[in-house]
Amino acid sequence: MFSTLDFRTQRLLTSLLPYTCKTRKFKLADAHRICRRPIHLSPRDTCRDIGDEEFSSLSEEQLKQVYAGVYPTDFPREAIRLKSTRQEYSLLSDKFSNPESDKGKIKRLRFNRELSATSILHQSTPIHESLIETTRKEFTDHLSSNVSMPLAMTSNSTFFIGADDSDTIEFIPDLAISYALQRPFLVLEIGVSEKYNDMLETAKTVLLQSSTTKFSIIIKLIEKPLFQSPLKLSDYLFKPRSDIPIPSPPTIKDCYSSDTDSEGPIMINGLRWVGKISAFWEIWERDATGNPVIKGRRVWFYGSDIGSDIGSDIGSDIDSPPLKLSLEELENCSEIVIESSTLARAISESRAELAVYRCHKFLRNWNEKRK
Repeated sequence: MFSTLDFRTQRLLTSLLPYTCKTRKFKLADAHRICRRPIHLSPRDTCRDIGDEEFSSLSEEQLKQVYAGVYPTDFPREAIRLKSTRQEYSLLSDKFSNPESDKGKIKRLRFNRELSATSILHQSTPIHESLIETTRKEFTDHLSSNVSMPLAMTSNSTFFIGADDSDTIEFIPDLAISYALQRPFLVLEIGVSEKYNDMLETAKTVLLQSSTTKFSIIIKLIEKPLFQSPLKLSDYLFKPRSDIPIPSPPTIKDCYSSDTDSEGPIMINGLRWVGKISAFWEIWERDATGNPVIKGRRVWFYGSDIGSDIGSDIGSDIDSPPLKLSLEELENCSEIVIESSTLARAISESRAELAVYRCHKFLRNWNEKRK
């Protein structure tokens, strides 16, 4: 999930809105420029973008909604990434921080300094929530039986990290384990629609800025092809609900996958609502010089076609090594071991829920557009 990096830079004047050609300080076309590239494994075991969208493709109307602090309901995915300056990021941060903006929705922003990109998380997915709860349970079971000191395990809590107000990070991890009244000892972020490079920059920044944070865990999911609704909303605006090829209501019983690939795309009434998913985890820590480094290597733990990318069969989750962390600083706590198969099961069992979630989202948008 996204973390908000708030660098306390000078805010843009609200007079930038409305966005007319004469008043805005940025070009709408620049903000939704597309570089198509898919995410896969490079020879050096790094995640690079090839065939995926580097920046989200938004219409001018959708972009105006974003800069008004509203996530476009007709955008198909759960995260938007825009080419932006630091000032535009600050403007977006202010707009989405407004309590009247998209009430009840998760609103987190992340700024990538190297790429000058702002990412916005709208709402977490069932797969995302399943991984958080699975990981939380594993840590809770281990720590409760091995550590007596007071620890706080929280989701979506805000931590302020930085030496001074000029370079403060407002960090909101998916899961954080903290000493009482201290910054987190360990943080976990799960990316579904989020970009890996944005997640990695956040992890490195937190490790550099927070001396108490020992580990940053990244779990990244990749869906191929990149999700687009199989139904075009405009085709059904003037048609009755009965014409929409989605069950009423859609349930996980309506979901099925290919007979030849149980982990293949999830279909409902012949329409693909979830593509093929692969996933990996990484652990980041500091080396002896204090610089962020990956602990061990990246571990792919889900996805039947990953093996072909790296020349080994890791499509079967039982072959993937477990996630291990030394917790000896916590009262000499024993090492925690989370089996990759446990994480893989959390994904597998929630894919149908993701398909149903996306069907409901389409129906909500259809209802709203007809009003």
